[in-house]
Amino acid sequence: MPAKKRPVQKIIKIDNRFNDDPIFEPIDSLPEINSNIFWLIAAQVKDQGNNLITLSPEQIKREIGYNSHISNKQIAKNVDDTFSKLLTIQLSKEDVDEKTGHVTKTRENIFQKSIVDTDTLETSVEVSNSFLYLFNHLEHWTRFSITQYVRLHSNYSRKLFRLLKQWRTTGKKEYPIEEFRKRLQIPKSYRPTDIDRRVLTICKEELSANFQNFKISKNYRKGVRGRKLESYVFTWVPEMKNQQDIYYDSSIEGTNSVYYIKSNENLTEKEKFRALDRFFGFTLGTSLKEQKRGDIRSYFLPNKLHAKRKRTAFNRTDLKPLTQYKHVQFGQLIDVYEHVNKLGLLTDEDKQDLELIKLGFEKTKGEVEIAENAKNGVLSNLNAEGRDLYSKDVKSNLTLDFGQSGVETMSFFDDDVE
Repeated sequence: MPAKKRPVQKIIKIDNRFNDDPIFEPIDSLPEINSNIFWLIAAQVKDQGNNLITLSPEQIKREIGYNSHISNKQIAKNVDDTFSKLLTIQLSKEDVDEKTGHVTKTRENIFQKSIVDTDTLETSVEVSNSFLYLFNHLEHWTRFSITQYVRLHSNYSRKLFRLLKQWRTTGKKEYPIEEFRKRLQIPKSYRPTDIDRRVLTICKEELSANFQNFKISKNYRKGVRGRKLESYVFTWVPEMKNQQDIYYDSSIEGTNSVYYIKSNENLTEKEKFRALDRFFGFTLGTSLKEQKRGDIRSYFLPNKLHAKRKRTAFNRTDLKPLTQYKHVQFGQLIDVYEHVNKLGLLTDEDKQDLELIKLGFEKTKGEVEIAENAKNGVLSNLNAEGRDLYSKDVKSNLTLDFGQSGVETMSFFDDDVE
């Protein structure tokens, strides 16, 4: 089957069984670059069956945060190395022939085929039949963005991030101490104080960018002499079911992340600065020094990054040109900016950007009307044909594409079961 080319998908969506089956534990121990490559590929194979999916080295480089000086040949080498490491993850099963009684043993890898073209340096992958359930026709699933994941550098943070994202619309998850150790593959030699210092401190600082008002609490066993730690409880503001999916944009995600860190009432000021350093990839202590120097240009972007990015009409150099945002995305930005403005924390440059964002919001109002008319037109046609909108086929498969109006493809019949 020929390779299927399409835009790079930035949202990872996997079956929840990926979080629970021990055969996938080696993925969490992969070196950071290999882990990033695996998850980028996982995002591309969602709902693609066993089609051959192709990525260029430029796409891989852009999406997983490679340094600009790394060559395409080195990227291709890292991709091939990733597939080599994934060979250790195999599904093993035994079948008994009813007639002969003979037992056959079968082993199958996640990817049935991986190809790295030595000339174009493109990468192509094909999911094995036995692992299609991880990425296709999902009923209960975990979802997160690749840009969120690659910003995390601790293996403990990465594993906990994925586990908690399974409960993202719930806002709470509790793990008994022994289950927590097992899930995060924490050495048995670690005492609770070691877990605090080497695991929880880093997780709190890194994951505060991804979960609003993120908090880690401890439960102690009652009725026991002394204090016996029983479980860890993780809480955050629950996400909406459609958050950061249909209208996903990395600059909006970054805006939210900085707001989540700075507004987190469960972090000390020192922890907030450290969390910002981890989010932006700075040496610890950088954000605090910048704050002490004063003359902060933006609430959302460190001064250090302003000179490194191409300017648009916005003062914030990480924002895209006005014409590249959709109506709903302008609305998402306005929501965060207004929250910060009520606290009196927007800088003069931020306020100028907010006026531009509001202007963009007003100018794109027509998108909503066009999308609504297109949806109503399709629904009207379906009713005219006497079709049952709630039949199984329509409910699970119907999508409406408004590409001509600038609104991305979206489904109006998605139960969003997790």
